[in-house]
Amino acid sequence: MGIGQSVDDAYFQQKVKLGQGGFGTVWRAVDKKTNHFVAVKQIDKLQSYWQGAKRSEIQLEIDILRACDHENVTKLYTYFEDSQNISIVLEYCDGGDLDDKLKEQGWQLREAEAGAWTRQICAAIAHLHARGICHRDIKPGNFMFSSGLLKLSDFGFATFLRTDETSKEDVGTPAYMAPEQHLLKKGSKGYGHPVDVWAAGCTLHMLVSGGRHPFIKTKANSKQVLDMDKLYAGTLDFGASMLGGLMGGAFQPAAPEARSLCQRMVCPDIEKRLSADDVLQDSWLTRTSQEAILNAPSLTEQGYAQHFRQLQQQLAIAERQLKEAEERELSLKSRLQSQDDSVMVVSIPLTLPECMKRCYACTSCTKASPVQKIERERVVR
Repeated sequence: MGIGQSVDDAYFQQKVKLGQGGFGTVWRAVDKKTNHFVAVKQIDKLQSYWQGAKRSEIQLEIDILRACDHENVTKLYTYFEDSQNISIVLEYCDGGDLDDKLKEQGWQLREAEAGAWTRQICAAIAHLHARGICHRDIKPGNFMFSSGLLKLSDFGFATFLRTDETSKEDVGTPAYMAPEQHLLKKGSKGYGHPVDVWAAGCTLHMLVSGGRHPFIKTKANSKQVLDMDKLYAGTLDFGASMLGGLMGGAFQPAAPEARSLCQRMVCPDIEKRLSADDVLQDSWLTRTSQEAILNAPSLTEQGYAQHFRQLQQQLAIAERQLKEAEERELSLKSRLQSQDDSVMVVSIPLTLPECMKRCYACTSCTKASPVQKIERERVVR
């Protein structure tokens, strides 16, 4: 954190809202030194206090981000704090989140994409677990795209947790929570790092089955609820979509491998559930990730994307310069208005006699000397 600095000293905050959370808002900003985009998560201290967030919890999120350094984890640059806000400066991700991207595509993705994205998700999880961190809210909406890479974000539920430790905090998104988390109210001994792999397994199921969540069912009244019996048993139903639906015929040969991996990730027995490191060694994941690299966008497409980002940065610089010019103009007007009312600003040149008449006719000088009074009378006459 910059000593004696505020977030506005180092960054020009644009009026572009990137997201809205329970405790604050994420804005796009520009680094004044590098002209690169960043994301500023601004937390209202009073609002977060009334909503039950402790200062220590916000600091925990900052400390966790500082402990991470991986290409698939959103980078923390710095943070600032004043009497009203805590501003956390993060890596800017310009591609939206995975959930929105999948919805835009109608969940029609290639096998290689499903494997490559699952590998990036588990690479981020493995990095966290190696540093004694449990995220506890792994889901598509918490992975952002930046230059084609997935970046794990939103560490509001994350905590430091050793491999041999367990937690009994009831936090997370129910649809992605493991059985041991749901069983907390029934006397569960707690949970650990494996809950992140379970959530990643639920995400993989959605990637390879046309977006269907493994444990959500639709009731007669069209209301969607969790099928707790299937969840506790880890029963997966990929349906017809996996063999001949959205994936198409090209996916059929790999279907058994993908099913097997998903089942070992979404395993109710914690001892048999794969770790994030184990998932990264899976043969199907390795093969599909290599195919994704070979089918990566061409250099021409990457060049267009880079050119677009450069244009965005140039626009941001122009906006900053315009704002600075407006601030200088307002400052100049303010200084002029604050001057003594006795000072007359003349818009057209005056002849010397007329100027002297106006000056000596002024009654604002109450303590004029006798000589000044005589000279004033002469000019007025």
